[in-house]
Amino acid sequence: MLRVMIVDDEPIYRLALRELIRWEDYGCEIAAEASNGLDALRMVSSRRIDLVVVDVQMPIMSGLEFLKKLRSSPEGQDTAVIVLSAYSQFEYVREAFMHGVHDYMIKEDLNAEHVGEIIGKTVGKIGEANHLRERRQLESLALEEARREEALLALVRPDAAPGAEASPAPEWLASADSGMPFLCCLLVDRDASGESGEMDKTRSRMIAHSIRQASANYRIEPTIARIASREYALLLPVPGRLGELQAREAVAELAGRIISQIRDYLNLEATLGLLRAGAGAAAWQERYGEARHLARTRFYLGSGRAYFEEDVSAYSRQLAAPIWDVPEILRCLEAGRTDWTGPLEDGMNKLAGSCGVPVETAAQEYRSLLWEIGSLLHSRGLSWAELGEPQSPLERVGHFEHSRPLNVWLGSLIRAVHDAIDPKKRILETSPPLVDKVKKWIDRHYQEPISLASASEAAGISESYLSKIFAKETGETFVEYVMKTRVEKAILFMGSGMKIYEIAEKVGYPNQGHFSKIFKKVTGKTPLEYREQLFSK
Repeated sequence: MLRVMIVDDEPIYRLALRELIRWEDYGCEIAAEASNGLDALRMVSSRRIDLVVVDVQMPIMSGLEFLKKLRSSPEGQDTAVIVLSAYSQFEYVREAFMHGVHDYMIKEDLNAEHVGEIIGKTVGKIGEANHLRERRQLESLALEEARREEALLALVRPDAAPGAEASPAPEWLASADSGMPFLCCLLVDRDASGESGEMDKTRSRMIAHSIRQASANYRIEPTIARIASREYALLLPVPGRLGELQAREAVAELAGRIISQIRDYLNLEATLGLLRAGAGAAAWQERYGEARHLARTRFYLGSGRAYFEEDVSAYSRQLAAPIWDVPEILRCLEAGRTDWTGPLEDGMNKLAGSCGVPVETAAQEYRSLLWEIGSLLHSRGLSWAELGEPQSPLERVGHFEHSRPLNVWLGSLIRAVHDAIDPKKRILETSPPLVDKVKKWIDRHYQEPISLASASEAAGISESYLSKIFAKETGETFVEYVMKTRVEKAILFMGSGMKIYEIAEKVGYPNQGHFSKIFKKVTGKTPLEYREQLFSK
């Protein structure tokens, strides 16, 4: 509601203005009344007045004097004013317009319709002015945020901010250094779909909004600079009145809130690396590198938490070489032995206990092992693509954000290499009996949940290897063959008098709707249509 003050030395006019219209219908309330300009001036700031209806001629201080003093005061710059006058005072009205009044009313013409029209029009102008002012404030805030972002980017990653100022504006630096600024690196995981493309601008803005929203609860105004698609530099200026321990606790709590906010509203996991920014901006680039190193500890210990220096300081940054016993792994693979898993797991365990080692260093260890295994594979006339790995494994290593899925993938890949170069397996590759064995297994287990994983386990080979030779021998995928087998079995049950849902369950499809879709995909007809056609013959 807009707060209105009526100023007139004659009580009858104050009463008339108060009672002629229903002010609430115009989004207004009468917040104050005064009989002269001097009293009115005192009330404007204390009562937070939005609109003044003032008589131009009054004792002690006239409406014109009031208007001049109002416009010269900070709180009166944006206050809307409507002047009241008699016909004989119209010269005063003209002068009043020079001081930015919105409208005027003639006392002799006061009636509900006239007053309502003037108030409605003025309220509309106030709304437009407020909207314009808010928009300008938002634009000003956006410009300030952009300036601070550029300044932070220039401090922590000069190479990523071409053309940015070499250093922030003095007042910006002063405000950061006045408290306990924490410099942070925020890393956002890829989403559950595993997409690896660039994060769109909308989602990036939502992440920045989540950070600001979480920070507002702690009265901290963060500066946020987007470094890369899923990487953000944050400056969190903790108030200087807090002690060091209190500041550390406040930032840890805020970090947890930021991570929760991003998880709850964007369904993304985030990790923060945090440390004190240090004295002077010159060292911030190096300090941000440390914060990034802390955030990337997620590779070893997982996402969804904040890492401080003390969390990883106990771990060495140097690897105890060699990580892998590469010669032993290669000997096992060449001989077709399965005990290559031992030295592989030993290396994985060494890396798991090396949380202080930079992720790039750990990734290079994986690449070195894959290079040696790839050389062995190529010496046998095979390629990674033939093992169902279209992308270079050396490149793919860099796409993993956590060691656990990387280790699972690596183990599966080496198992595929083992199967491909094992002399016994290579004989089987050209031998139909292996596929026949799997077909017979499907024929025995079609009523149960069947997957490529369970079939490969029963056959004693890897999933990728089974998938490849099955398609080669049969001309169809494993899944297609299972669907076809189940539909063929279902057709045999058609004449048994069983209901469709009973047949579906009998052939391994507990969901009748899913069974009907599969049946139609294989035969071109629904189960009901097929049975009707069968009996019509």
